[in-house]
Amino acid sequence: MCQYQKSRHGNILFIILILICFSFIIGRFTSLVILIKKFVYYISYPNISTANFIFRSAGNFAGNIRTIVSMHQENIAYKQKNQELGDKLRNYDAMSKEYDDLSKLLKLTKIKNTASVFARISVRTPNEWYQWFIIDKGEADGLYNEIPVVMLNKENDTLCVVGRIIETYKTSSKVALITNSICVLPVKVKGKDINCLAEGVNSNLLKITYIPQEADIKCGDEIVVSELSGVFQQDMPVGIITNILEEQSTDFKTATANTFFEKDTLYKAIVLVSEAEKK
Repeated sequence: MCQYQKSRHGNILFIILILICFSFIIGRFTSLVILIKKFVYYISYPNISTANFIFRSAGNFAGNIRTIVSMHQENIAYKQKNQELGDKLRNYDAMSKEYDDLSKLLKLTKIKNTASVFARISVRTPNEWYQWFIIDKGEADGLYNEIPVVMLNKENDTLCVVGRIIETYKTSSKVALITNSICVLPVKVKGKDINCLAEGVNSNLLKITYIPQEADIKCGDEIVVSELSGVFQQDMPVGIITNILEEQSTDFKTATANTFFEKDTLYKAIVLVSEAEKK
């Protein structure tokens, strides 16, 4: 029994020695193993040539480490540079788009006796999407309450009605959209001289009311500002009729209309300031 245990222990020791030898064979060509082996050799057989070789090997090893670290740092720097270039490219695209929009605006016929103040929409809450927003221009830019706010309609390159300023601060203003339930705008059907009202209902549609029962209107008719408006320029585009509702009244009928301004992509606006007031 004892002889069997000794034989078993001997086999295990033999396997461990084989694994150790195998590990040395695999690692013998690495720089660190070679350096350790040379250092042990120098301790066993010290001489000047062996010492010089060892220190040269150590220098090469350290130099390789420095090279790896340097390459890693350069890689990080290149990634940061690529990130900066990507950000600049996105900014360039945004500026290019804004330049195109401004170029189109400058080619439009100037609205009589008004000056255009270009503003960005800085606040617009999702639950009040069709009611109001805040722009980044205010009293310091010559703005005041009850002046019109418009935007460029990209489909036909015309200025269309958006809303009016209801509160003015030093560097910002609050704008009520025409789709807000507090807004009622005198309008007419383009080319038919049919006067009616466009009422906001806090949604993406306008309610067109007080249309004479005998009036010849149909879906697709354009709604524009009438001469009765005291805020917006006459004949400025408002929207397109999408549906005509059945009413019990014998005198008037009602319709719904889509606005011309792009509600989901409304980021910039134009405030029309009277040149007399601006002076």
